Amino acid sequence: MEIHITDFSSGKNERIEAYRLSLKRLKKDQENVKVVDDGMYFNTPIAEMARMQYGHDQGIKGRLQQYFLENTASSLNIRLFNFTIKVISCILYCLRVIQDSGDLPEHVEIKDTDVIHYEYLIWVDTGDVLWLIQTIVAIISIGETILIYYLTYKGSILRLCFNIPFLLELITSFPLILTIFVKEWRQFYVPIFLNCWLANGILEDMLHDLHRVSQVNTTALSRQMTGLFSTLFCLIFSGACAFEHLQRSGIRRLNLFESFYFVMVTFSTVGFGDIHPDWWMSQLCVCILIFVAFGVLPSKVSLFFI
Repeated sequence: MEIHITDFSSGKNERIEAYRLSLKRLKKDQENVKVVDDGMYFNTPIAEMARMQYGHDQGIKGRLQQYFLENTASSLNIRLFNFTIKVISCILYCLRVIQDSGDLPEHVEIKDTDVIHYEYLIWVDTGDVLWLIQTIVAIISIGETILIYYLTYKGSILRLCFNIPFLLELITSFPLILTIFVKEWRQFYVPIFLNCWLANGILEDMLHDLHRVSQVNTTALSRQMTGLFSTLFCLIFSGACAFEHLQRSGIRRLNLFESFYFVMVTFSTVGFGDIHPDWWMSQLCVCILIFVAFGVLPSKVSLFFI
């Protein structure tokens, strides 16, 4: 027996509750009941779709889905843990930048004939202790991500290769894991600061789940404000980290605070001119940063007028 929920006018949360109530009532009288929501499949988060598809599986995968997805308390705790891991990785990146002496590894040779030394973009100075902590965090992060995608993802593996959060996870974690096997690669640069965007997505999902289960009474305005400021912070933080790293090969090297100052001045359209990009890759980075800001921030601000 199938029960179709086709009320497209109702909100997503109302359709989810209708699905659960229908299933709870009908299972009292019939053993095999399938409730199909024709309007919510493509409008719900991937975790909620997985609950609808795998909720009755009693195998190992089903039990993991019940713990990671269906159980509200454990699901929120896992999201909070994942968010904490991303934040820690960003903090470790900042510590690596602060303690970086600017020297290249011994096995890297510099060509004196080059005006721009691209070697400084590929290799950085990372201490053994900091590398070990970063690698452990990367293993935990990518392991949890693979497990979650295993429990929830139903599409093709090829489509997963074009999933932006999954690609960001691979870019920020997988290279660190490879350095375990090749010692010379431990000084290889990895843009771990991109984890701030993954943390931003997790934060928005957490706020949505907290509001949906009514554990925290949050208004739509407060969630939109949080999303706006977290997105703005990610733009400034990622822009400052990228600009600082690119200037390693420029004429003037900058520390993280000077890069942060430059990005803030650029976003505020003040433009003092005391700090500026002095080679083409830094200039391209600033152009991309401005275009991304023009594309992302208006979409966040427009939510206040809907």
